[in-house]
Amino acid sequence: MLACAKAACASAHVDLLEPWQTLRSRCGCQFNWCAANASGHNAPRLIGCVLDPATPTAHPAAIRTRSPQPLLPFRLLRDRNRTGAYLSYGGVGLFIFGMFFFLTVFMQTVWGYSAVKTGVAYLPFTGALFVAAGAVTQLVPRIGARPVLIAGSAAATGGLYWLSRISEHDTYASGVLGPTIVIGAGTALLFVTLSLVALNRVAEADSGVASSLLNTGQQVGGAIGLAVLGTVAWTAVAHNAVHATAAAARAGHPVHPGGPLAAAIYRHAIATGFSRGFLVAAGIALLTLAINITVIRVRRADLAGAEPPALAVALEPE
Repeated sequence: MLACAKAACASAHVDLLEPWQTLRSRCGCQFNWCAANASGHNAPRLIGCVLDPATPTAHPAAIRTRSPQPLLPFRLLRDRNRTGAYLSYGGVGLFIFGMFFFLTVFMQTVWGYSAVKTGVAYLPFTGALFVAAGAVTQLVPRIGARPVLIAGSAAATGGLYWLSRISEHDTYASGVLGPTIVIGAGTALLFVTLSLVALNRVAEADSGVASSLLNTGQQVGGAIGLAVLGTVAWTAVAHNAVHATAAAARAGHPVHPGGPLAAAIYRHAIATGFSRGFLVAAGIALLTLAINITVIRVRRADLAGAEPPALAVALEPE
């Protein structure tokens, strides 16, 4: 038995170049997006922001074609529905991570919420998440996966657009409660149903890779999404604060650091910038809706007998 184990280890090929190239490309993409704001959005940075998202696919893809045991077998992506589910799942990570981050900063900075009060403010989102996740187990066998995915994407898009209308003068009930409930329900419909589609009819030998690819897509999508949305939001915050400060000075009201006028300008700039970020997140959610409509063509019979996955992965960003 020991001899067989040694022979198996000796014949195994651990491909370290592929994960290294993937990690390098992901980090380069995130760095370029974050540095674009600090460098004044110069051309080289922006070109890097556009090109680097392709390198995680281009470089490791060339390695996978030569490796006898690739980290990600291409056979997993030959299924149109599975590939669409992975793309859409990554899109969900793009907008949900950004929503959590910016909404948390907004409530604590603009409205002065404590950490505990901010956590309590997310309870309606969590409640909608679990209620909708339970409904998926009843809806998918009856109407199929595509209507559920389309409804989830539409709900997430509408909720994020609704959230983008928030201002410093809103209250929790008028500006946050409704959008977060809608987004929570839509997110649950997407997470659970996309997991069913992605893991459906996967060979036993590929089940681990197929499952881990979902988590990887969510985490990488969230990291890139936070960098992209952060660039948009904080750029808008900076521009708004500079223009408001200059306008106040021209009107004969100089802004003193730490004064009430400076605080009011900063709160308004945060609200304006984060509103832009939520609007971009709504655009990303709209893109997932397009993917779910045009790419995923799974039929109701294809998912017969499929077990819904746990929803815990959807709560990791929080």
